[in-house]
Amino acid sequence: MSRVQRNTSLTWSILRHLRYRDCRFIYSKTGKWDATKFTAEVRAEVENHWIPLLQKRNNERSLNKTQDNQEKFYVLSMFPYPSGKLHMGHIRVYSISDVIARFHRLNGKDVIHPMGWDAFGLPAENAAIEHGELPELWTRRNIAAMRKQLDAMCYSFDWNTEYATCDPEYYKWTQFIFLKMFEAGLVEQREEVVNWDPVDETVLANEQIDEKGCSWRSGAKVQKKYLRQWFIKTTVYAKSLLDGLSDVDDNMWKSVKKLQKRWIGSCDGTRIQFKLKHDERWWEDPLAVFTTTPECIYGVSHIALPTKHRLNDRQYYKFPDKDASKEILLSIEAIHPLTGETVPLIVSPDVQNIPYTPDNEHLAIPCINEDDKLIADAMGFTYDNVVEDDFLVKSAKFSGLSRNEAREAVLEYAKEKRIGGHLVSLDSKDWLISRQRYWGTPIPIIHCSNCQAVPVPLEDLPVKLPPIAKLTGKASPLKEASDWLKVTCPKCGAPAERETDTMDTFVDSSWYFLRYLDAHNAEAPFSPDRANKYMPVDLYIGGKEHAILHLYYARFFNHFLCDSGLLKHREPFNHLLTQGMVMGQSFSVKSTGKYLRKEQVDFSGDKPRESATGEEVLVQWEKMSKSKYNGVDPQDVLDQYGVDATRLAILGTVPPKADREWSDKAFINILRWQGRVWNIVTTYIQLADDPKSPEVDPKKLSKIDGTLFQDRNYLIHEVTISLETLFNTSIVMSLLFDFLKKIKGVPNEVKLASNEYEKCLADMLIMIAPFAPSFAEELWAGLSSVARGTGYQWGKSIFDHRWPSVDPDTLMDVRLTLNGGRQVGKIKMKQKDIGVLCEEELVKLCAKEKNFKQNVGNSFVSYQWGKTEFLQNVLNFTVPFSNRKDQKERELTQEKN
Repeated sequence: MSRVQRNTSLTWSILRHLRYRDCRFIYSKTGKWDATKFTAEVRAEVENHWIPLLQKRNNERSLNKTQDNQEKFYVLSMFPYPSGKLHMGHIRVYSISDVIARFHRLNGKDVIHPMGWDAFGLPAENAAIEHGELPELWTRRNIAAMRKQLDAMCYSFDWNTEYATCDPEYYKWTQFIFLKMFEAGLVEQREEVVNWDPVDETVLANEQIDEKGCSWRSGAKVQKKYLRQWFIKTTVYAKSLLDGLSDVDDNMWKSVKKLQKRWIGSCDGTRIQFKLKHDERWWEDPLAVFTTTPECIYGVSHIALPTKHRLNDRQYYKFPDKDASKEILLSIEAIHPLTGETVPLIVSPDVQNIPYTPDNEHLAIPCINEDDKLIADAMGFTYDNVVEDDFLVKSAKFSGLSRNEAREAVLEYAKEKRIGGHLVSLDSKDWLISRQRYWGTPIPIIHCSNCQAVPVPLEDLPVKLPPIAKLTGKASPLKEASDWLKVTCPKCGAPAERETDTMDTFVDSSWYFLRYLDAHNAEAPFSPDRANKYMPVDLYIGGKEHAILHLYYARFFNHFLCDSGLLKHREPFNHLLTQGMVMGQSFSVKSTGKYLRKEQVDFSGDKPRESATGEEVLVQWEKMSKSKYNGVDPQDVLDQYGVDATRLAILGTVPPKADREWSDKAFINILRWQGRVWNIVTTYIQLADDPKSPEVDPKKLSKIDGTLFQDRNYLIHEVTISLETLFNTSIVMSLLFDFLKKIKGVPNEVKLASNEYEKCLADMLIMIAPFAPSFAEELWAGLSSVARGTGYQWGKSIFDHRWPSVDPDTLMDVRLTLNGGRQVGKIKMKQKDIGVLCEEELVKLCAKEKNFKQNVGNSFVSYQWGKTEFLQNVLNFTVPFSNRKDQKERELTQEKN
């Protein structure tokens, strides 16, 4: 017996890195099935042997894709920020995506399963400042470390399409798309009130501020500050993005769809731009005023500003001594965008009653608003009544149109003139993308005193980040790179300067799923042909925390690229799976909220208490965090239990969408189940190697075969639905656990004589393979050595096989429903007869159901085959409504659907 066999207390981390020179347990190394028990040593040797082979196979497959005529499946997990170490949330999301990718490959599909790095951002810059190194070096080192961890988990990513958003070859095309938006009028620079972090010295999005008004990263109290910033005008696409939600899968998007709709709003109005003038000087930025009645724009009397508006400044008061509690006329004038006439601006305390943010304004139209009329008349403003009997008058070319007709016409005209006209909501905001930091995509704009903001010529892309010797944490570090900063204007040749703000990292991640499809294209961001072949993403997996902004911006990019002719599909994601968080058990002092380590808690009494003070301790499940001492290092888990067991543990117990309370207790059932699967295959191999074959009663064999046939096909059907439609790995795990119990009781004398039993083992292993690749490969190799049945490629990798399909003679459940509503029975039919059985035979079969005879009988007008959202077979019978109850029930069913 070898040293490793004797010392069963060796840790997994030691076992998995041994070379196994003097101990061989597994068939793949010895050609003999000697490992009768699935011990820690065997588990380690299985993974040591198979993971390198599986990764080699994956890399070869990824490099040699030739599946031109196969159905595609694009499964995408949100790419990680390269912090340097995976956390358990990463393990969960990437394990889910790997199972789905392997499942669809086994079904013969051309699967896209990419991985890259969301590499720009403030954390890398701050870490580089803290450690006195450049963000580039810090980021690249972290990418290498995390890539190694992902490989160790045996994930089947398409590594040949890997990139990081900080690669110039990537952000060149981010800049390219930005300039295309600039060309389309979707990018502008304007002054706006922003959230300013005085510590990190950069602008923050609202989502980066906690409930106390502090930066979630630096902890500093956020300040309001007016800065000249770059915006992408996402509001132009607000209505398109709202309408696009009707094209996505309702079952998979559900709550996310609600969040998106709430973010976009009702899109019941528009913003119209008014130029501003003060003392004969034109203001650089127009005033974009929201209105729900754009058709009445020729009847404007004035524009009312709330008291917190930035223009409410005494220097702009026409009459500085006027009582500030009443309407105040400003010396700034707005210019009507359609007539060229002057429109007065006032500050009005009454505007505060409208739920506007400080910079929103009210377009006063007296002929449709009595309050506007009172103020306009009191202040002596002139205006026209532009509505008579719901038709437009005194409205130039729009006169004579109904209000509805005029509304559409004015909106279109405003779009043509680029003064607004896009349907938006009152709270809609454009996307502020300026960041006053170094580690981000440079904004490809040159500022010239003659030509203003000039786009960098496309042939000069990418605008690369210049090397900077040392980052100090001061705002806008690119201003210090003088050689990079000073350029000539590409338009007039005068001295000019580059833009020193960098882009919000959400810009980089808003189109990354398209670059994966053509990652090495040096001529374009992606090939439209490839994008149109593989888009939309069939399944997008990621955390719910990205369900608003990231999805909104990614959808916006896709809509724009579709309108630009580069894509056919408007919506980028078909199915969406928002996985729950991985929670850790935390311990906090009840009176103070101070978090403790588990070893600081005394559990001996009736309630947990802090060992040092005796204070009562709250024990709860919370999102894993270093500050709460409840995080789990995935490497520790792998060292203890191995890769396959970790994958199985994170995928089981709870549905992917639910939060996962992480505990080592999950491994008790996982390891026990793996051991039982190993034992049942071991027993079959030993029986096959035994020259004595026991006799078996034919009737007994036939009966057991029939049961195994149904059980196996039921498993195939349910597992396939769970992975193909529900994307629910926990259901699959439960089904596999139950199936093992069913086949475990088959007598030994039947196992060898039964072709069905061998099929049960083979199909079960194929279904286990996406979850536990190394485990399944070794068991398959052993089973192949004794297998006798046909229909399988014995001796090849388990991943060379096709996913098992339901046999045509399998009896399947069919729900019988009445008038699209209540269920009136359930029958069993052979798979091959569903949808094709003649009416006479169908009625005869259904008549065996008592409820069917009572409620339907022969009175049906027609029948229809269908499936539920869970792919259960449904046979619906339409009968004349016998009472109001039946009709009401059908109406309620239709409302639900």
